Amino acid sequence: MKVNLVLKSLHIKVLSILAIVALGGIVYSNTFFCSFHFDDDAYIVNNFAIRNIHHLLDIWNVCPCRFITFLSIAFNYHFSKLNVFDYHLFNMTIHIGTAILVWWLVRLTFLTPVMKEEKIARYCDIIALLAGLIFVSHPVQIEAVTYIWQRAASLSAFFYLASLCFYIKSRLALKPETERIYYILSLIIAVLAMFTKENAITLPLMIVLYEISFIKLKKDIDWLQFYPLWLILFIIPQTMVLTKSTRFQELHSIVGGQGGITPLDYLLTQFRVMITYIRLLILPFNLNLDYDYPVFKNFFEIPVAASFLFLAAMLYFAKRMFSKYRLISFSIFWFFLTLLPESSILPQSDVIFEHRLYLPMVGYCMFLVSGAYYLFGKNNLKMMLIVLSLIIAFNSFLTYQRNKIWKNEIVLWEDVLQKSPHKARPYINRGWAYYNQGNLVQAMSDYNKAIAITSEFIYPFDDRGLIYAKQGNFVKAIAEYDKAIAINPYYEKVYYHRGLAFFLQHNYPQALSDYNKAIELNPLYVDAYNDRAKFYLAQGNLLQAMSDYRKSINIDPGQPDLSAEVSQVKL
Repeated sequence: MKVNLVLKSLHIKVLSILAIVALGGIVYSNTFFCSFHFDDDAYIVNNFAIRNIHHLLDIWNVCPCRFITFLSIAFNYHFSKLNVFDYHLFNMTIHIGTAILVWWLVRLTFLTPVMKEEKIARYCDIIALLAGLIFVSHPVQIEAVTYIWQRAASLSAFFYLASLCFYIKSRLALKPETERIYYILSLIIAVLAMFTKENAITLPLMIVLYEISFIKLKKDIDWLQFYPLWLILFIIPQTMVLTKSTRFQELHSIVGGQGGITPLDYLLTQFRVMITYIRLLILPFNLNLDYDYPVFKNFFEIPVAASFLFLAAMLYFAKRMFSKYRLISFSIFWFFLTLLPESSILPQSDVIFEHRLYLPMVGYCMFLVSGAYYLFGKNNLKMMLIVLSLIIAFNSFLTYQRNKIWKNEIVLWEDVLQKSPHKARPYINRGWAYYNQGNLVQAMSDYNKAIAITSEFIYPFDDRGLIYAKQGNFVKAIAEYDKAIAINPYYEKVYYHRGLAFFLQHNYPQALSDYNKAIELNPLYVDAYNDRAKFYLAQGNLLQAMSDYRKSINIDPGQPDLSAEVSQVKL
């Protein structure tokens, strides 16, 4: 009899996992050949630091707090170069794996001392499965899955959940040696999460919240047991400060006022943003990669004050319902805690992004399934299954349809421009897509529109310079590059582009100066090394040409070895 129960339980687990895998595969089946988008260009396509998997220090230096994310991209590049299929396959696999961890987390929760005797625990298998299916199918997750670079959000969530699940396993273990193994695994994976994306900093706090919510039956807690977690809590801020990482510099710049938003303004705006996030979870319509979102500066503005009161009411409700509806309360606390790193007083350059909902979505999934149970399932389980199945089916349809918009840059940015027509960045990105297609007229039109909206971005000036250079008008091209440098004198690409224009004008001293400046700003700039090598080769400086070619190959072993040109000259 006992063997039969074990086999039945195993059968249910396998079927649940297969159902999550199948649904995730279906709704993302049309994404494998979606192009690179937005920051993919900077972090993948033109990121020479990830070209050599053996140069771990170069990968680390890109952004230490996201070393694991960049390492995963480096492995993708090592085996697939810029074949988008493999990048998307990796992202989809991580997303499905994270959904399985959501299922596992819910199942484990029903085994805890607080929940195992609750009536809802009888339906743990179906409730856990529904939570996993909601997570894997929700359209708001697309930005963290189909948008390749945003695997930082999904991969971090994967480690975050895995660490939490192993911690729970350690607390539920019957043998001390098993408890130690699971606890050590939890700590190791927690460290991986910390070096995947900065929002994992809430993991130690989440473990404490989980302990209070589901493990401890008494109020007294041995805080010393969390000592290793407190150490892990400081990994991200210590790394940012000690390495002076780009994320630290960006934060310092924004807080210093250069980003155009103060910490207080950002906080006030986030009250409204969180309401938008809740709306997107419940009604995932009008999704947008690049929101044109207002910044609020006064608490007594109606949208801010009303949002604050609603959020405060949610937290009050969670606190009042804590003893009777523990899972619902925990779900609400999860949502707020996981949003804290990106929706508090630490300003981000963008006030809202859908991928920031990836980890908070776990709380929504638990809230939805447990809420549906208490609303319908206690008296009519069939009604609960029908309602949640319809939600999953509808969300799956929306996800599949929304993924079509991500198939290429033109389609994606036209969708953005329909929703954010007064924002410059969508025009810049669509212009770059047109440029890559060879449609220089439309590209120039988009760049002009972007500059008419704001002249604070360097990219439209640099890209207009590329268009003029392609047309052979190097005087106008250099004038555009000069404007770009005046906006931002630390952008290496514009020096490289201007250097190439000077070279084609036969102004060799200026060309060499710009190539040198580009390499000074980015010592891993392969294109600059190659073009400087061609300059040296044209000048007959074979030794310097060979040196630059070798540096280029050392950075990116996958490119053609141009040093053969030098050898032929020598012969």
